[in-house]
Amino acid sequence: MKNKELLKKLKEDAFKFSIHDLMNVRIFLEKDMQYLPKDYKETYLKGQIMYFINTLNEVRKKNEDELEDFEIDENILNKLYDRINRFKCGIKGEDSFIKLASIVVPYLVFIAKKPLHPVGIRFPGGKHIVEKNGIYYCPVKNRQENEYSLCEFCICKGIEEI
Repeated sequence: MKNKELLKKLKEDAFKFSIHDLMNVRIFLEKDMQYLPKDYKETYLKGQIMYFINTLNEVRKKNEDELEDFEIDENILNKLYDRINRFKCGIKGEDSFIKLASIVVPYLVFIAKKPLHPVGIRFPGGKHIVEKNGIYYCPVKNRQENEYSLCEFCICKGIEEI
């Protein structure tokens, strides 16, 4: 699949994503993060939701003609979508979260080539994603290797590589 085809599909899905979906995403994330420390949870939740909203708007505004044409490995794309669909766990709002992640994450990975979390967002332990000379580094990149994590798709390198 060409990157322009993917962007066209993501844009169509982005315009179908509603404010009601967004409210459900918040409900899902609040429930999913219920056991995190309160001060960390609020900052993380707000930062991640705003990043996804801003990215959703970026997808809506992005013009396919701005992109240099290249091929996307459909096996990796399908693996990414399969991983996103594993977020199904019976929590209210999960369908909206999966819908949003299915737009934003492939865009970040294949089109924008940006991290899956915003630069500067604080992870447990106070560490955060940093950017140096156009390269992104994540403090948890190599600690999140499991069947639910999206880290393997993220552009970030491990922070230990700085």
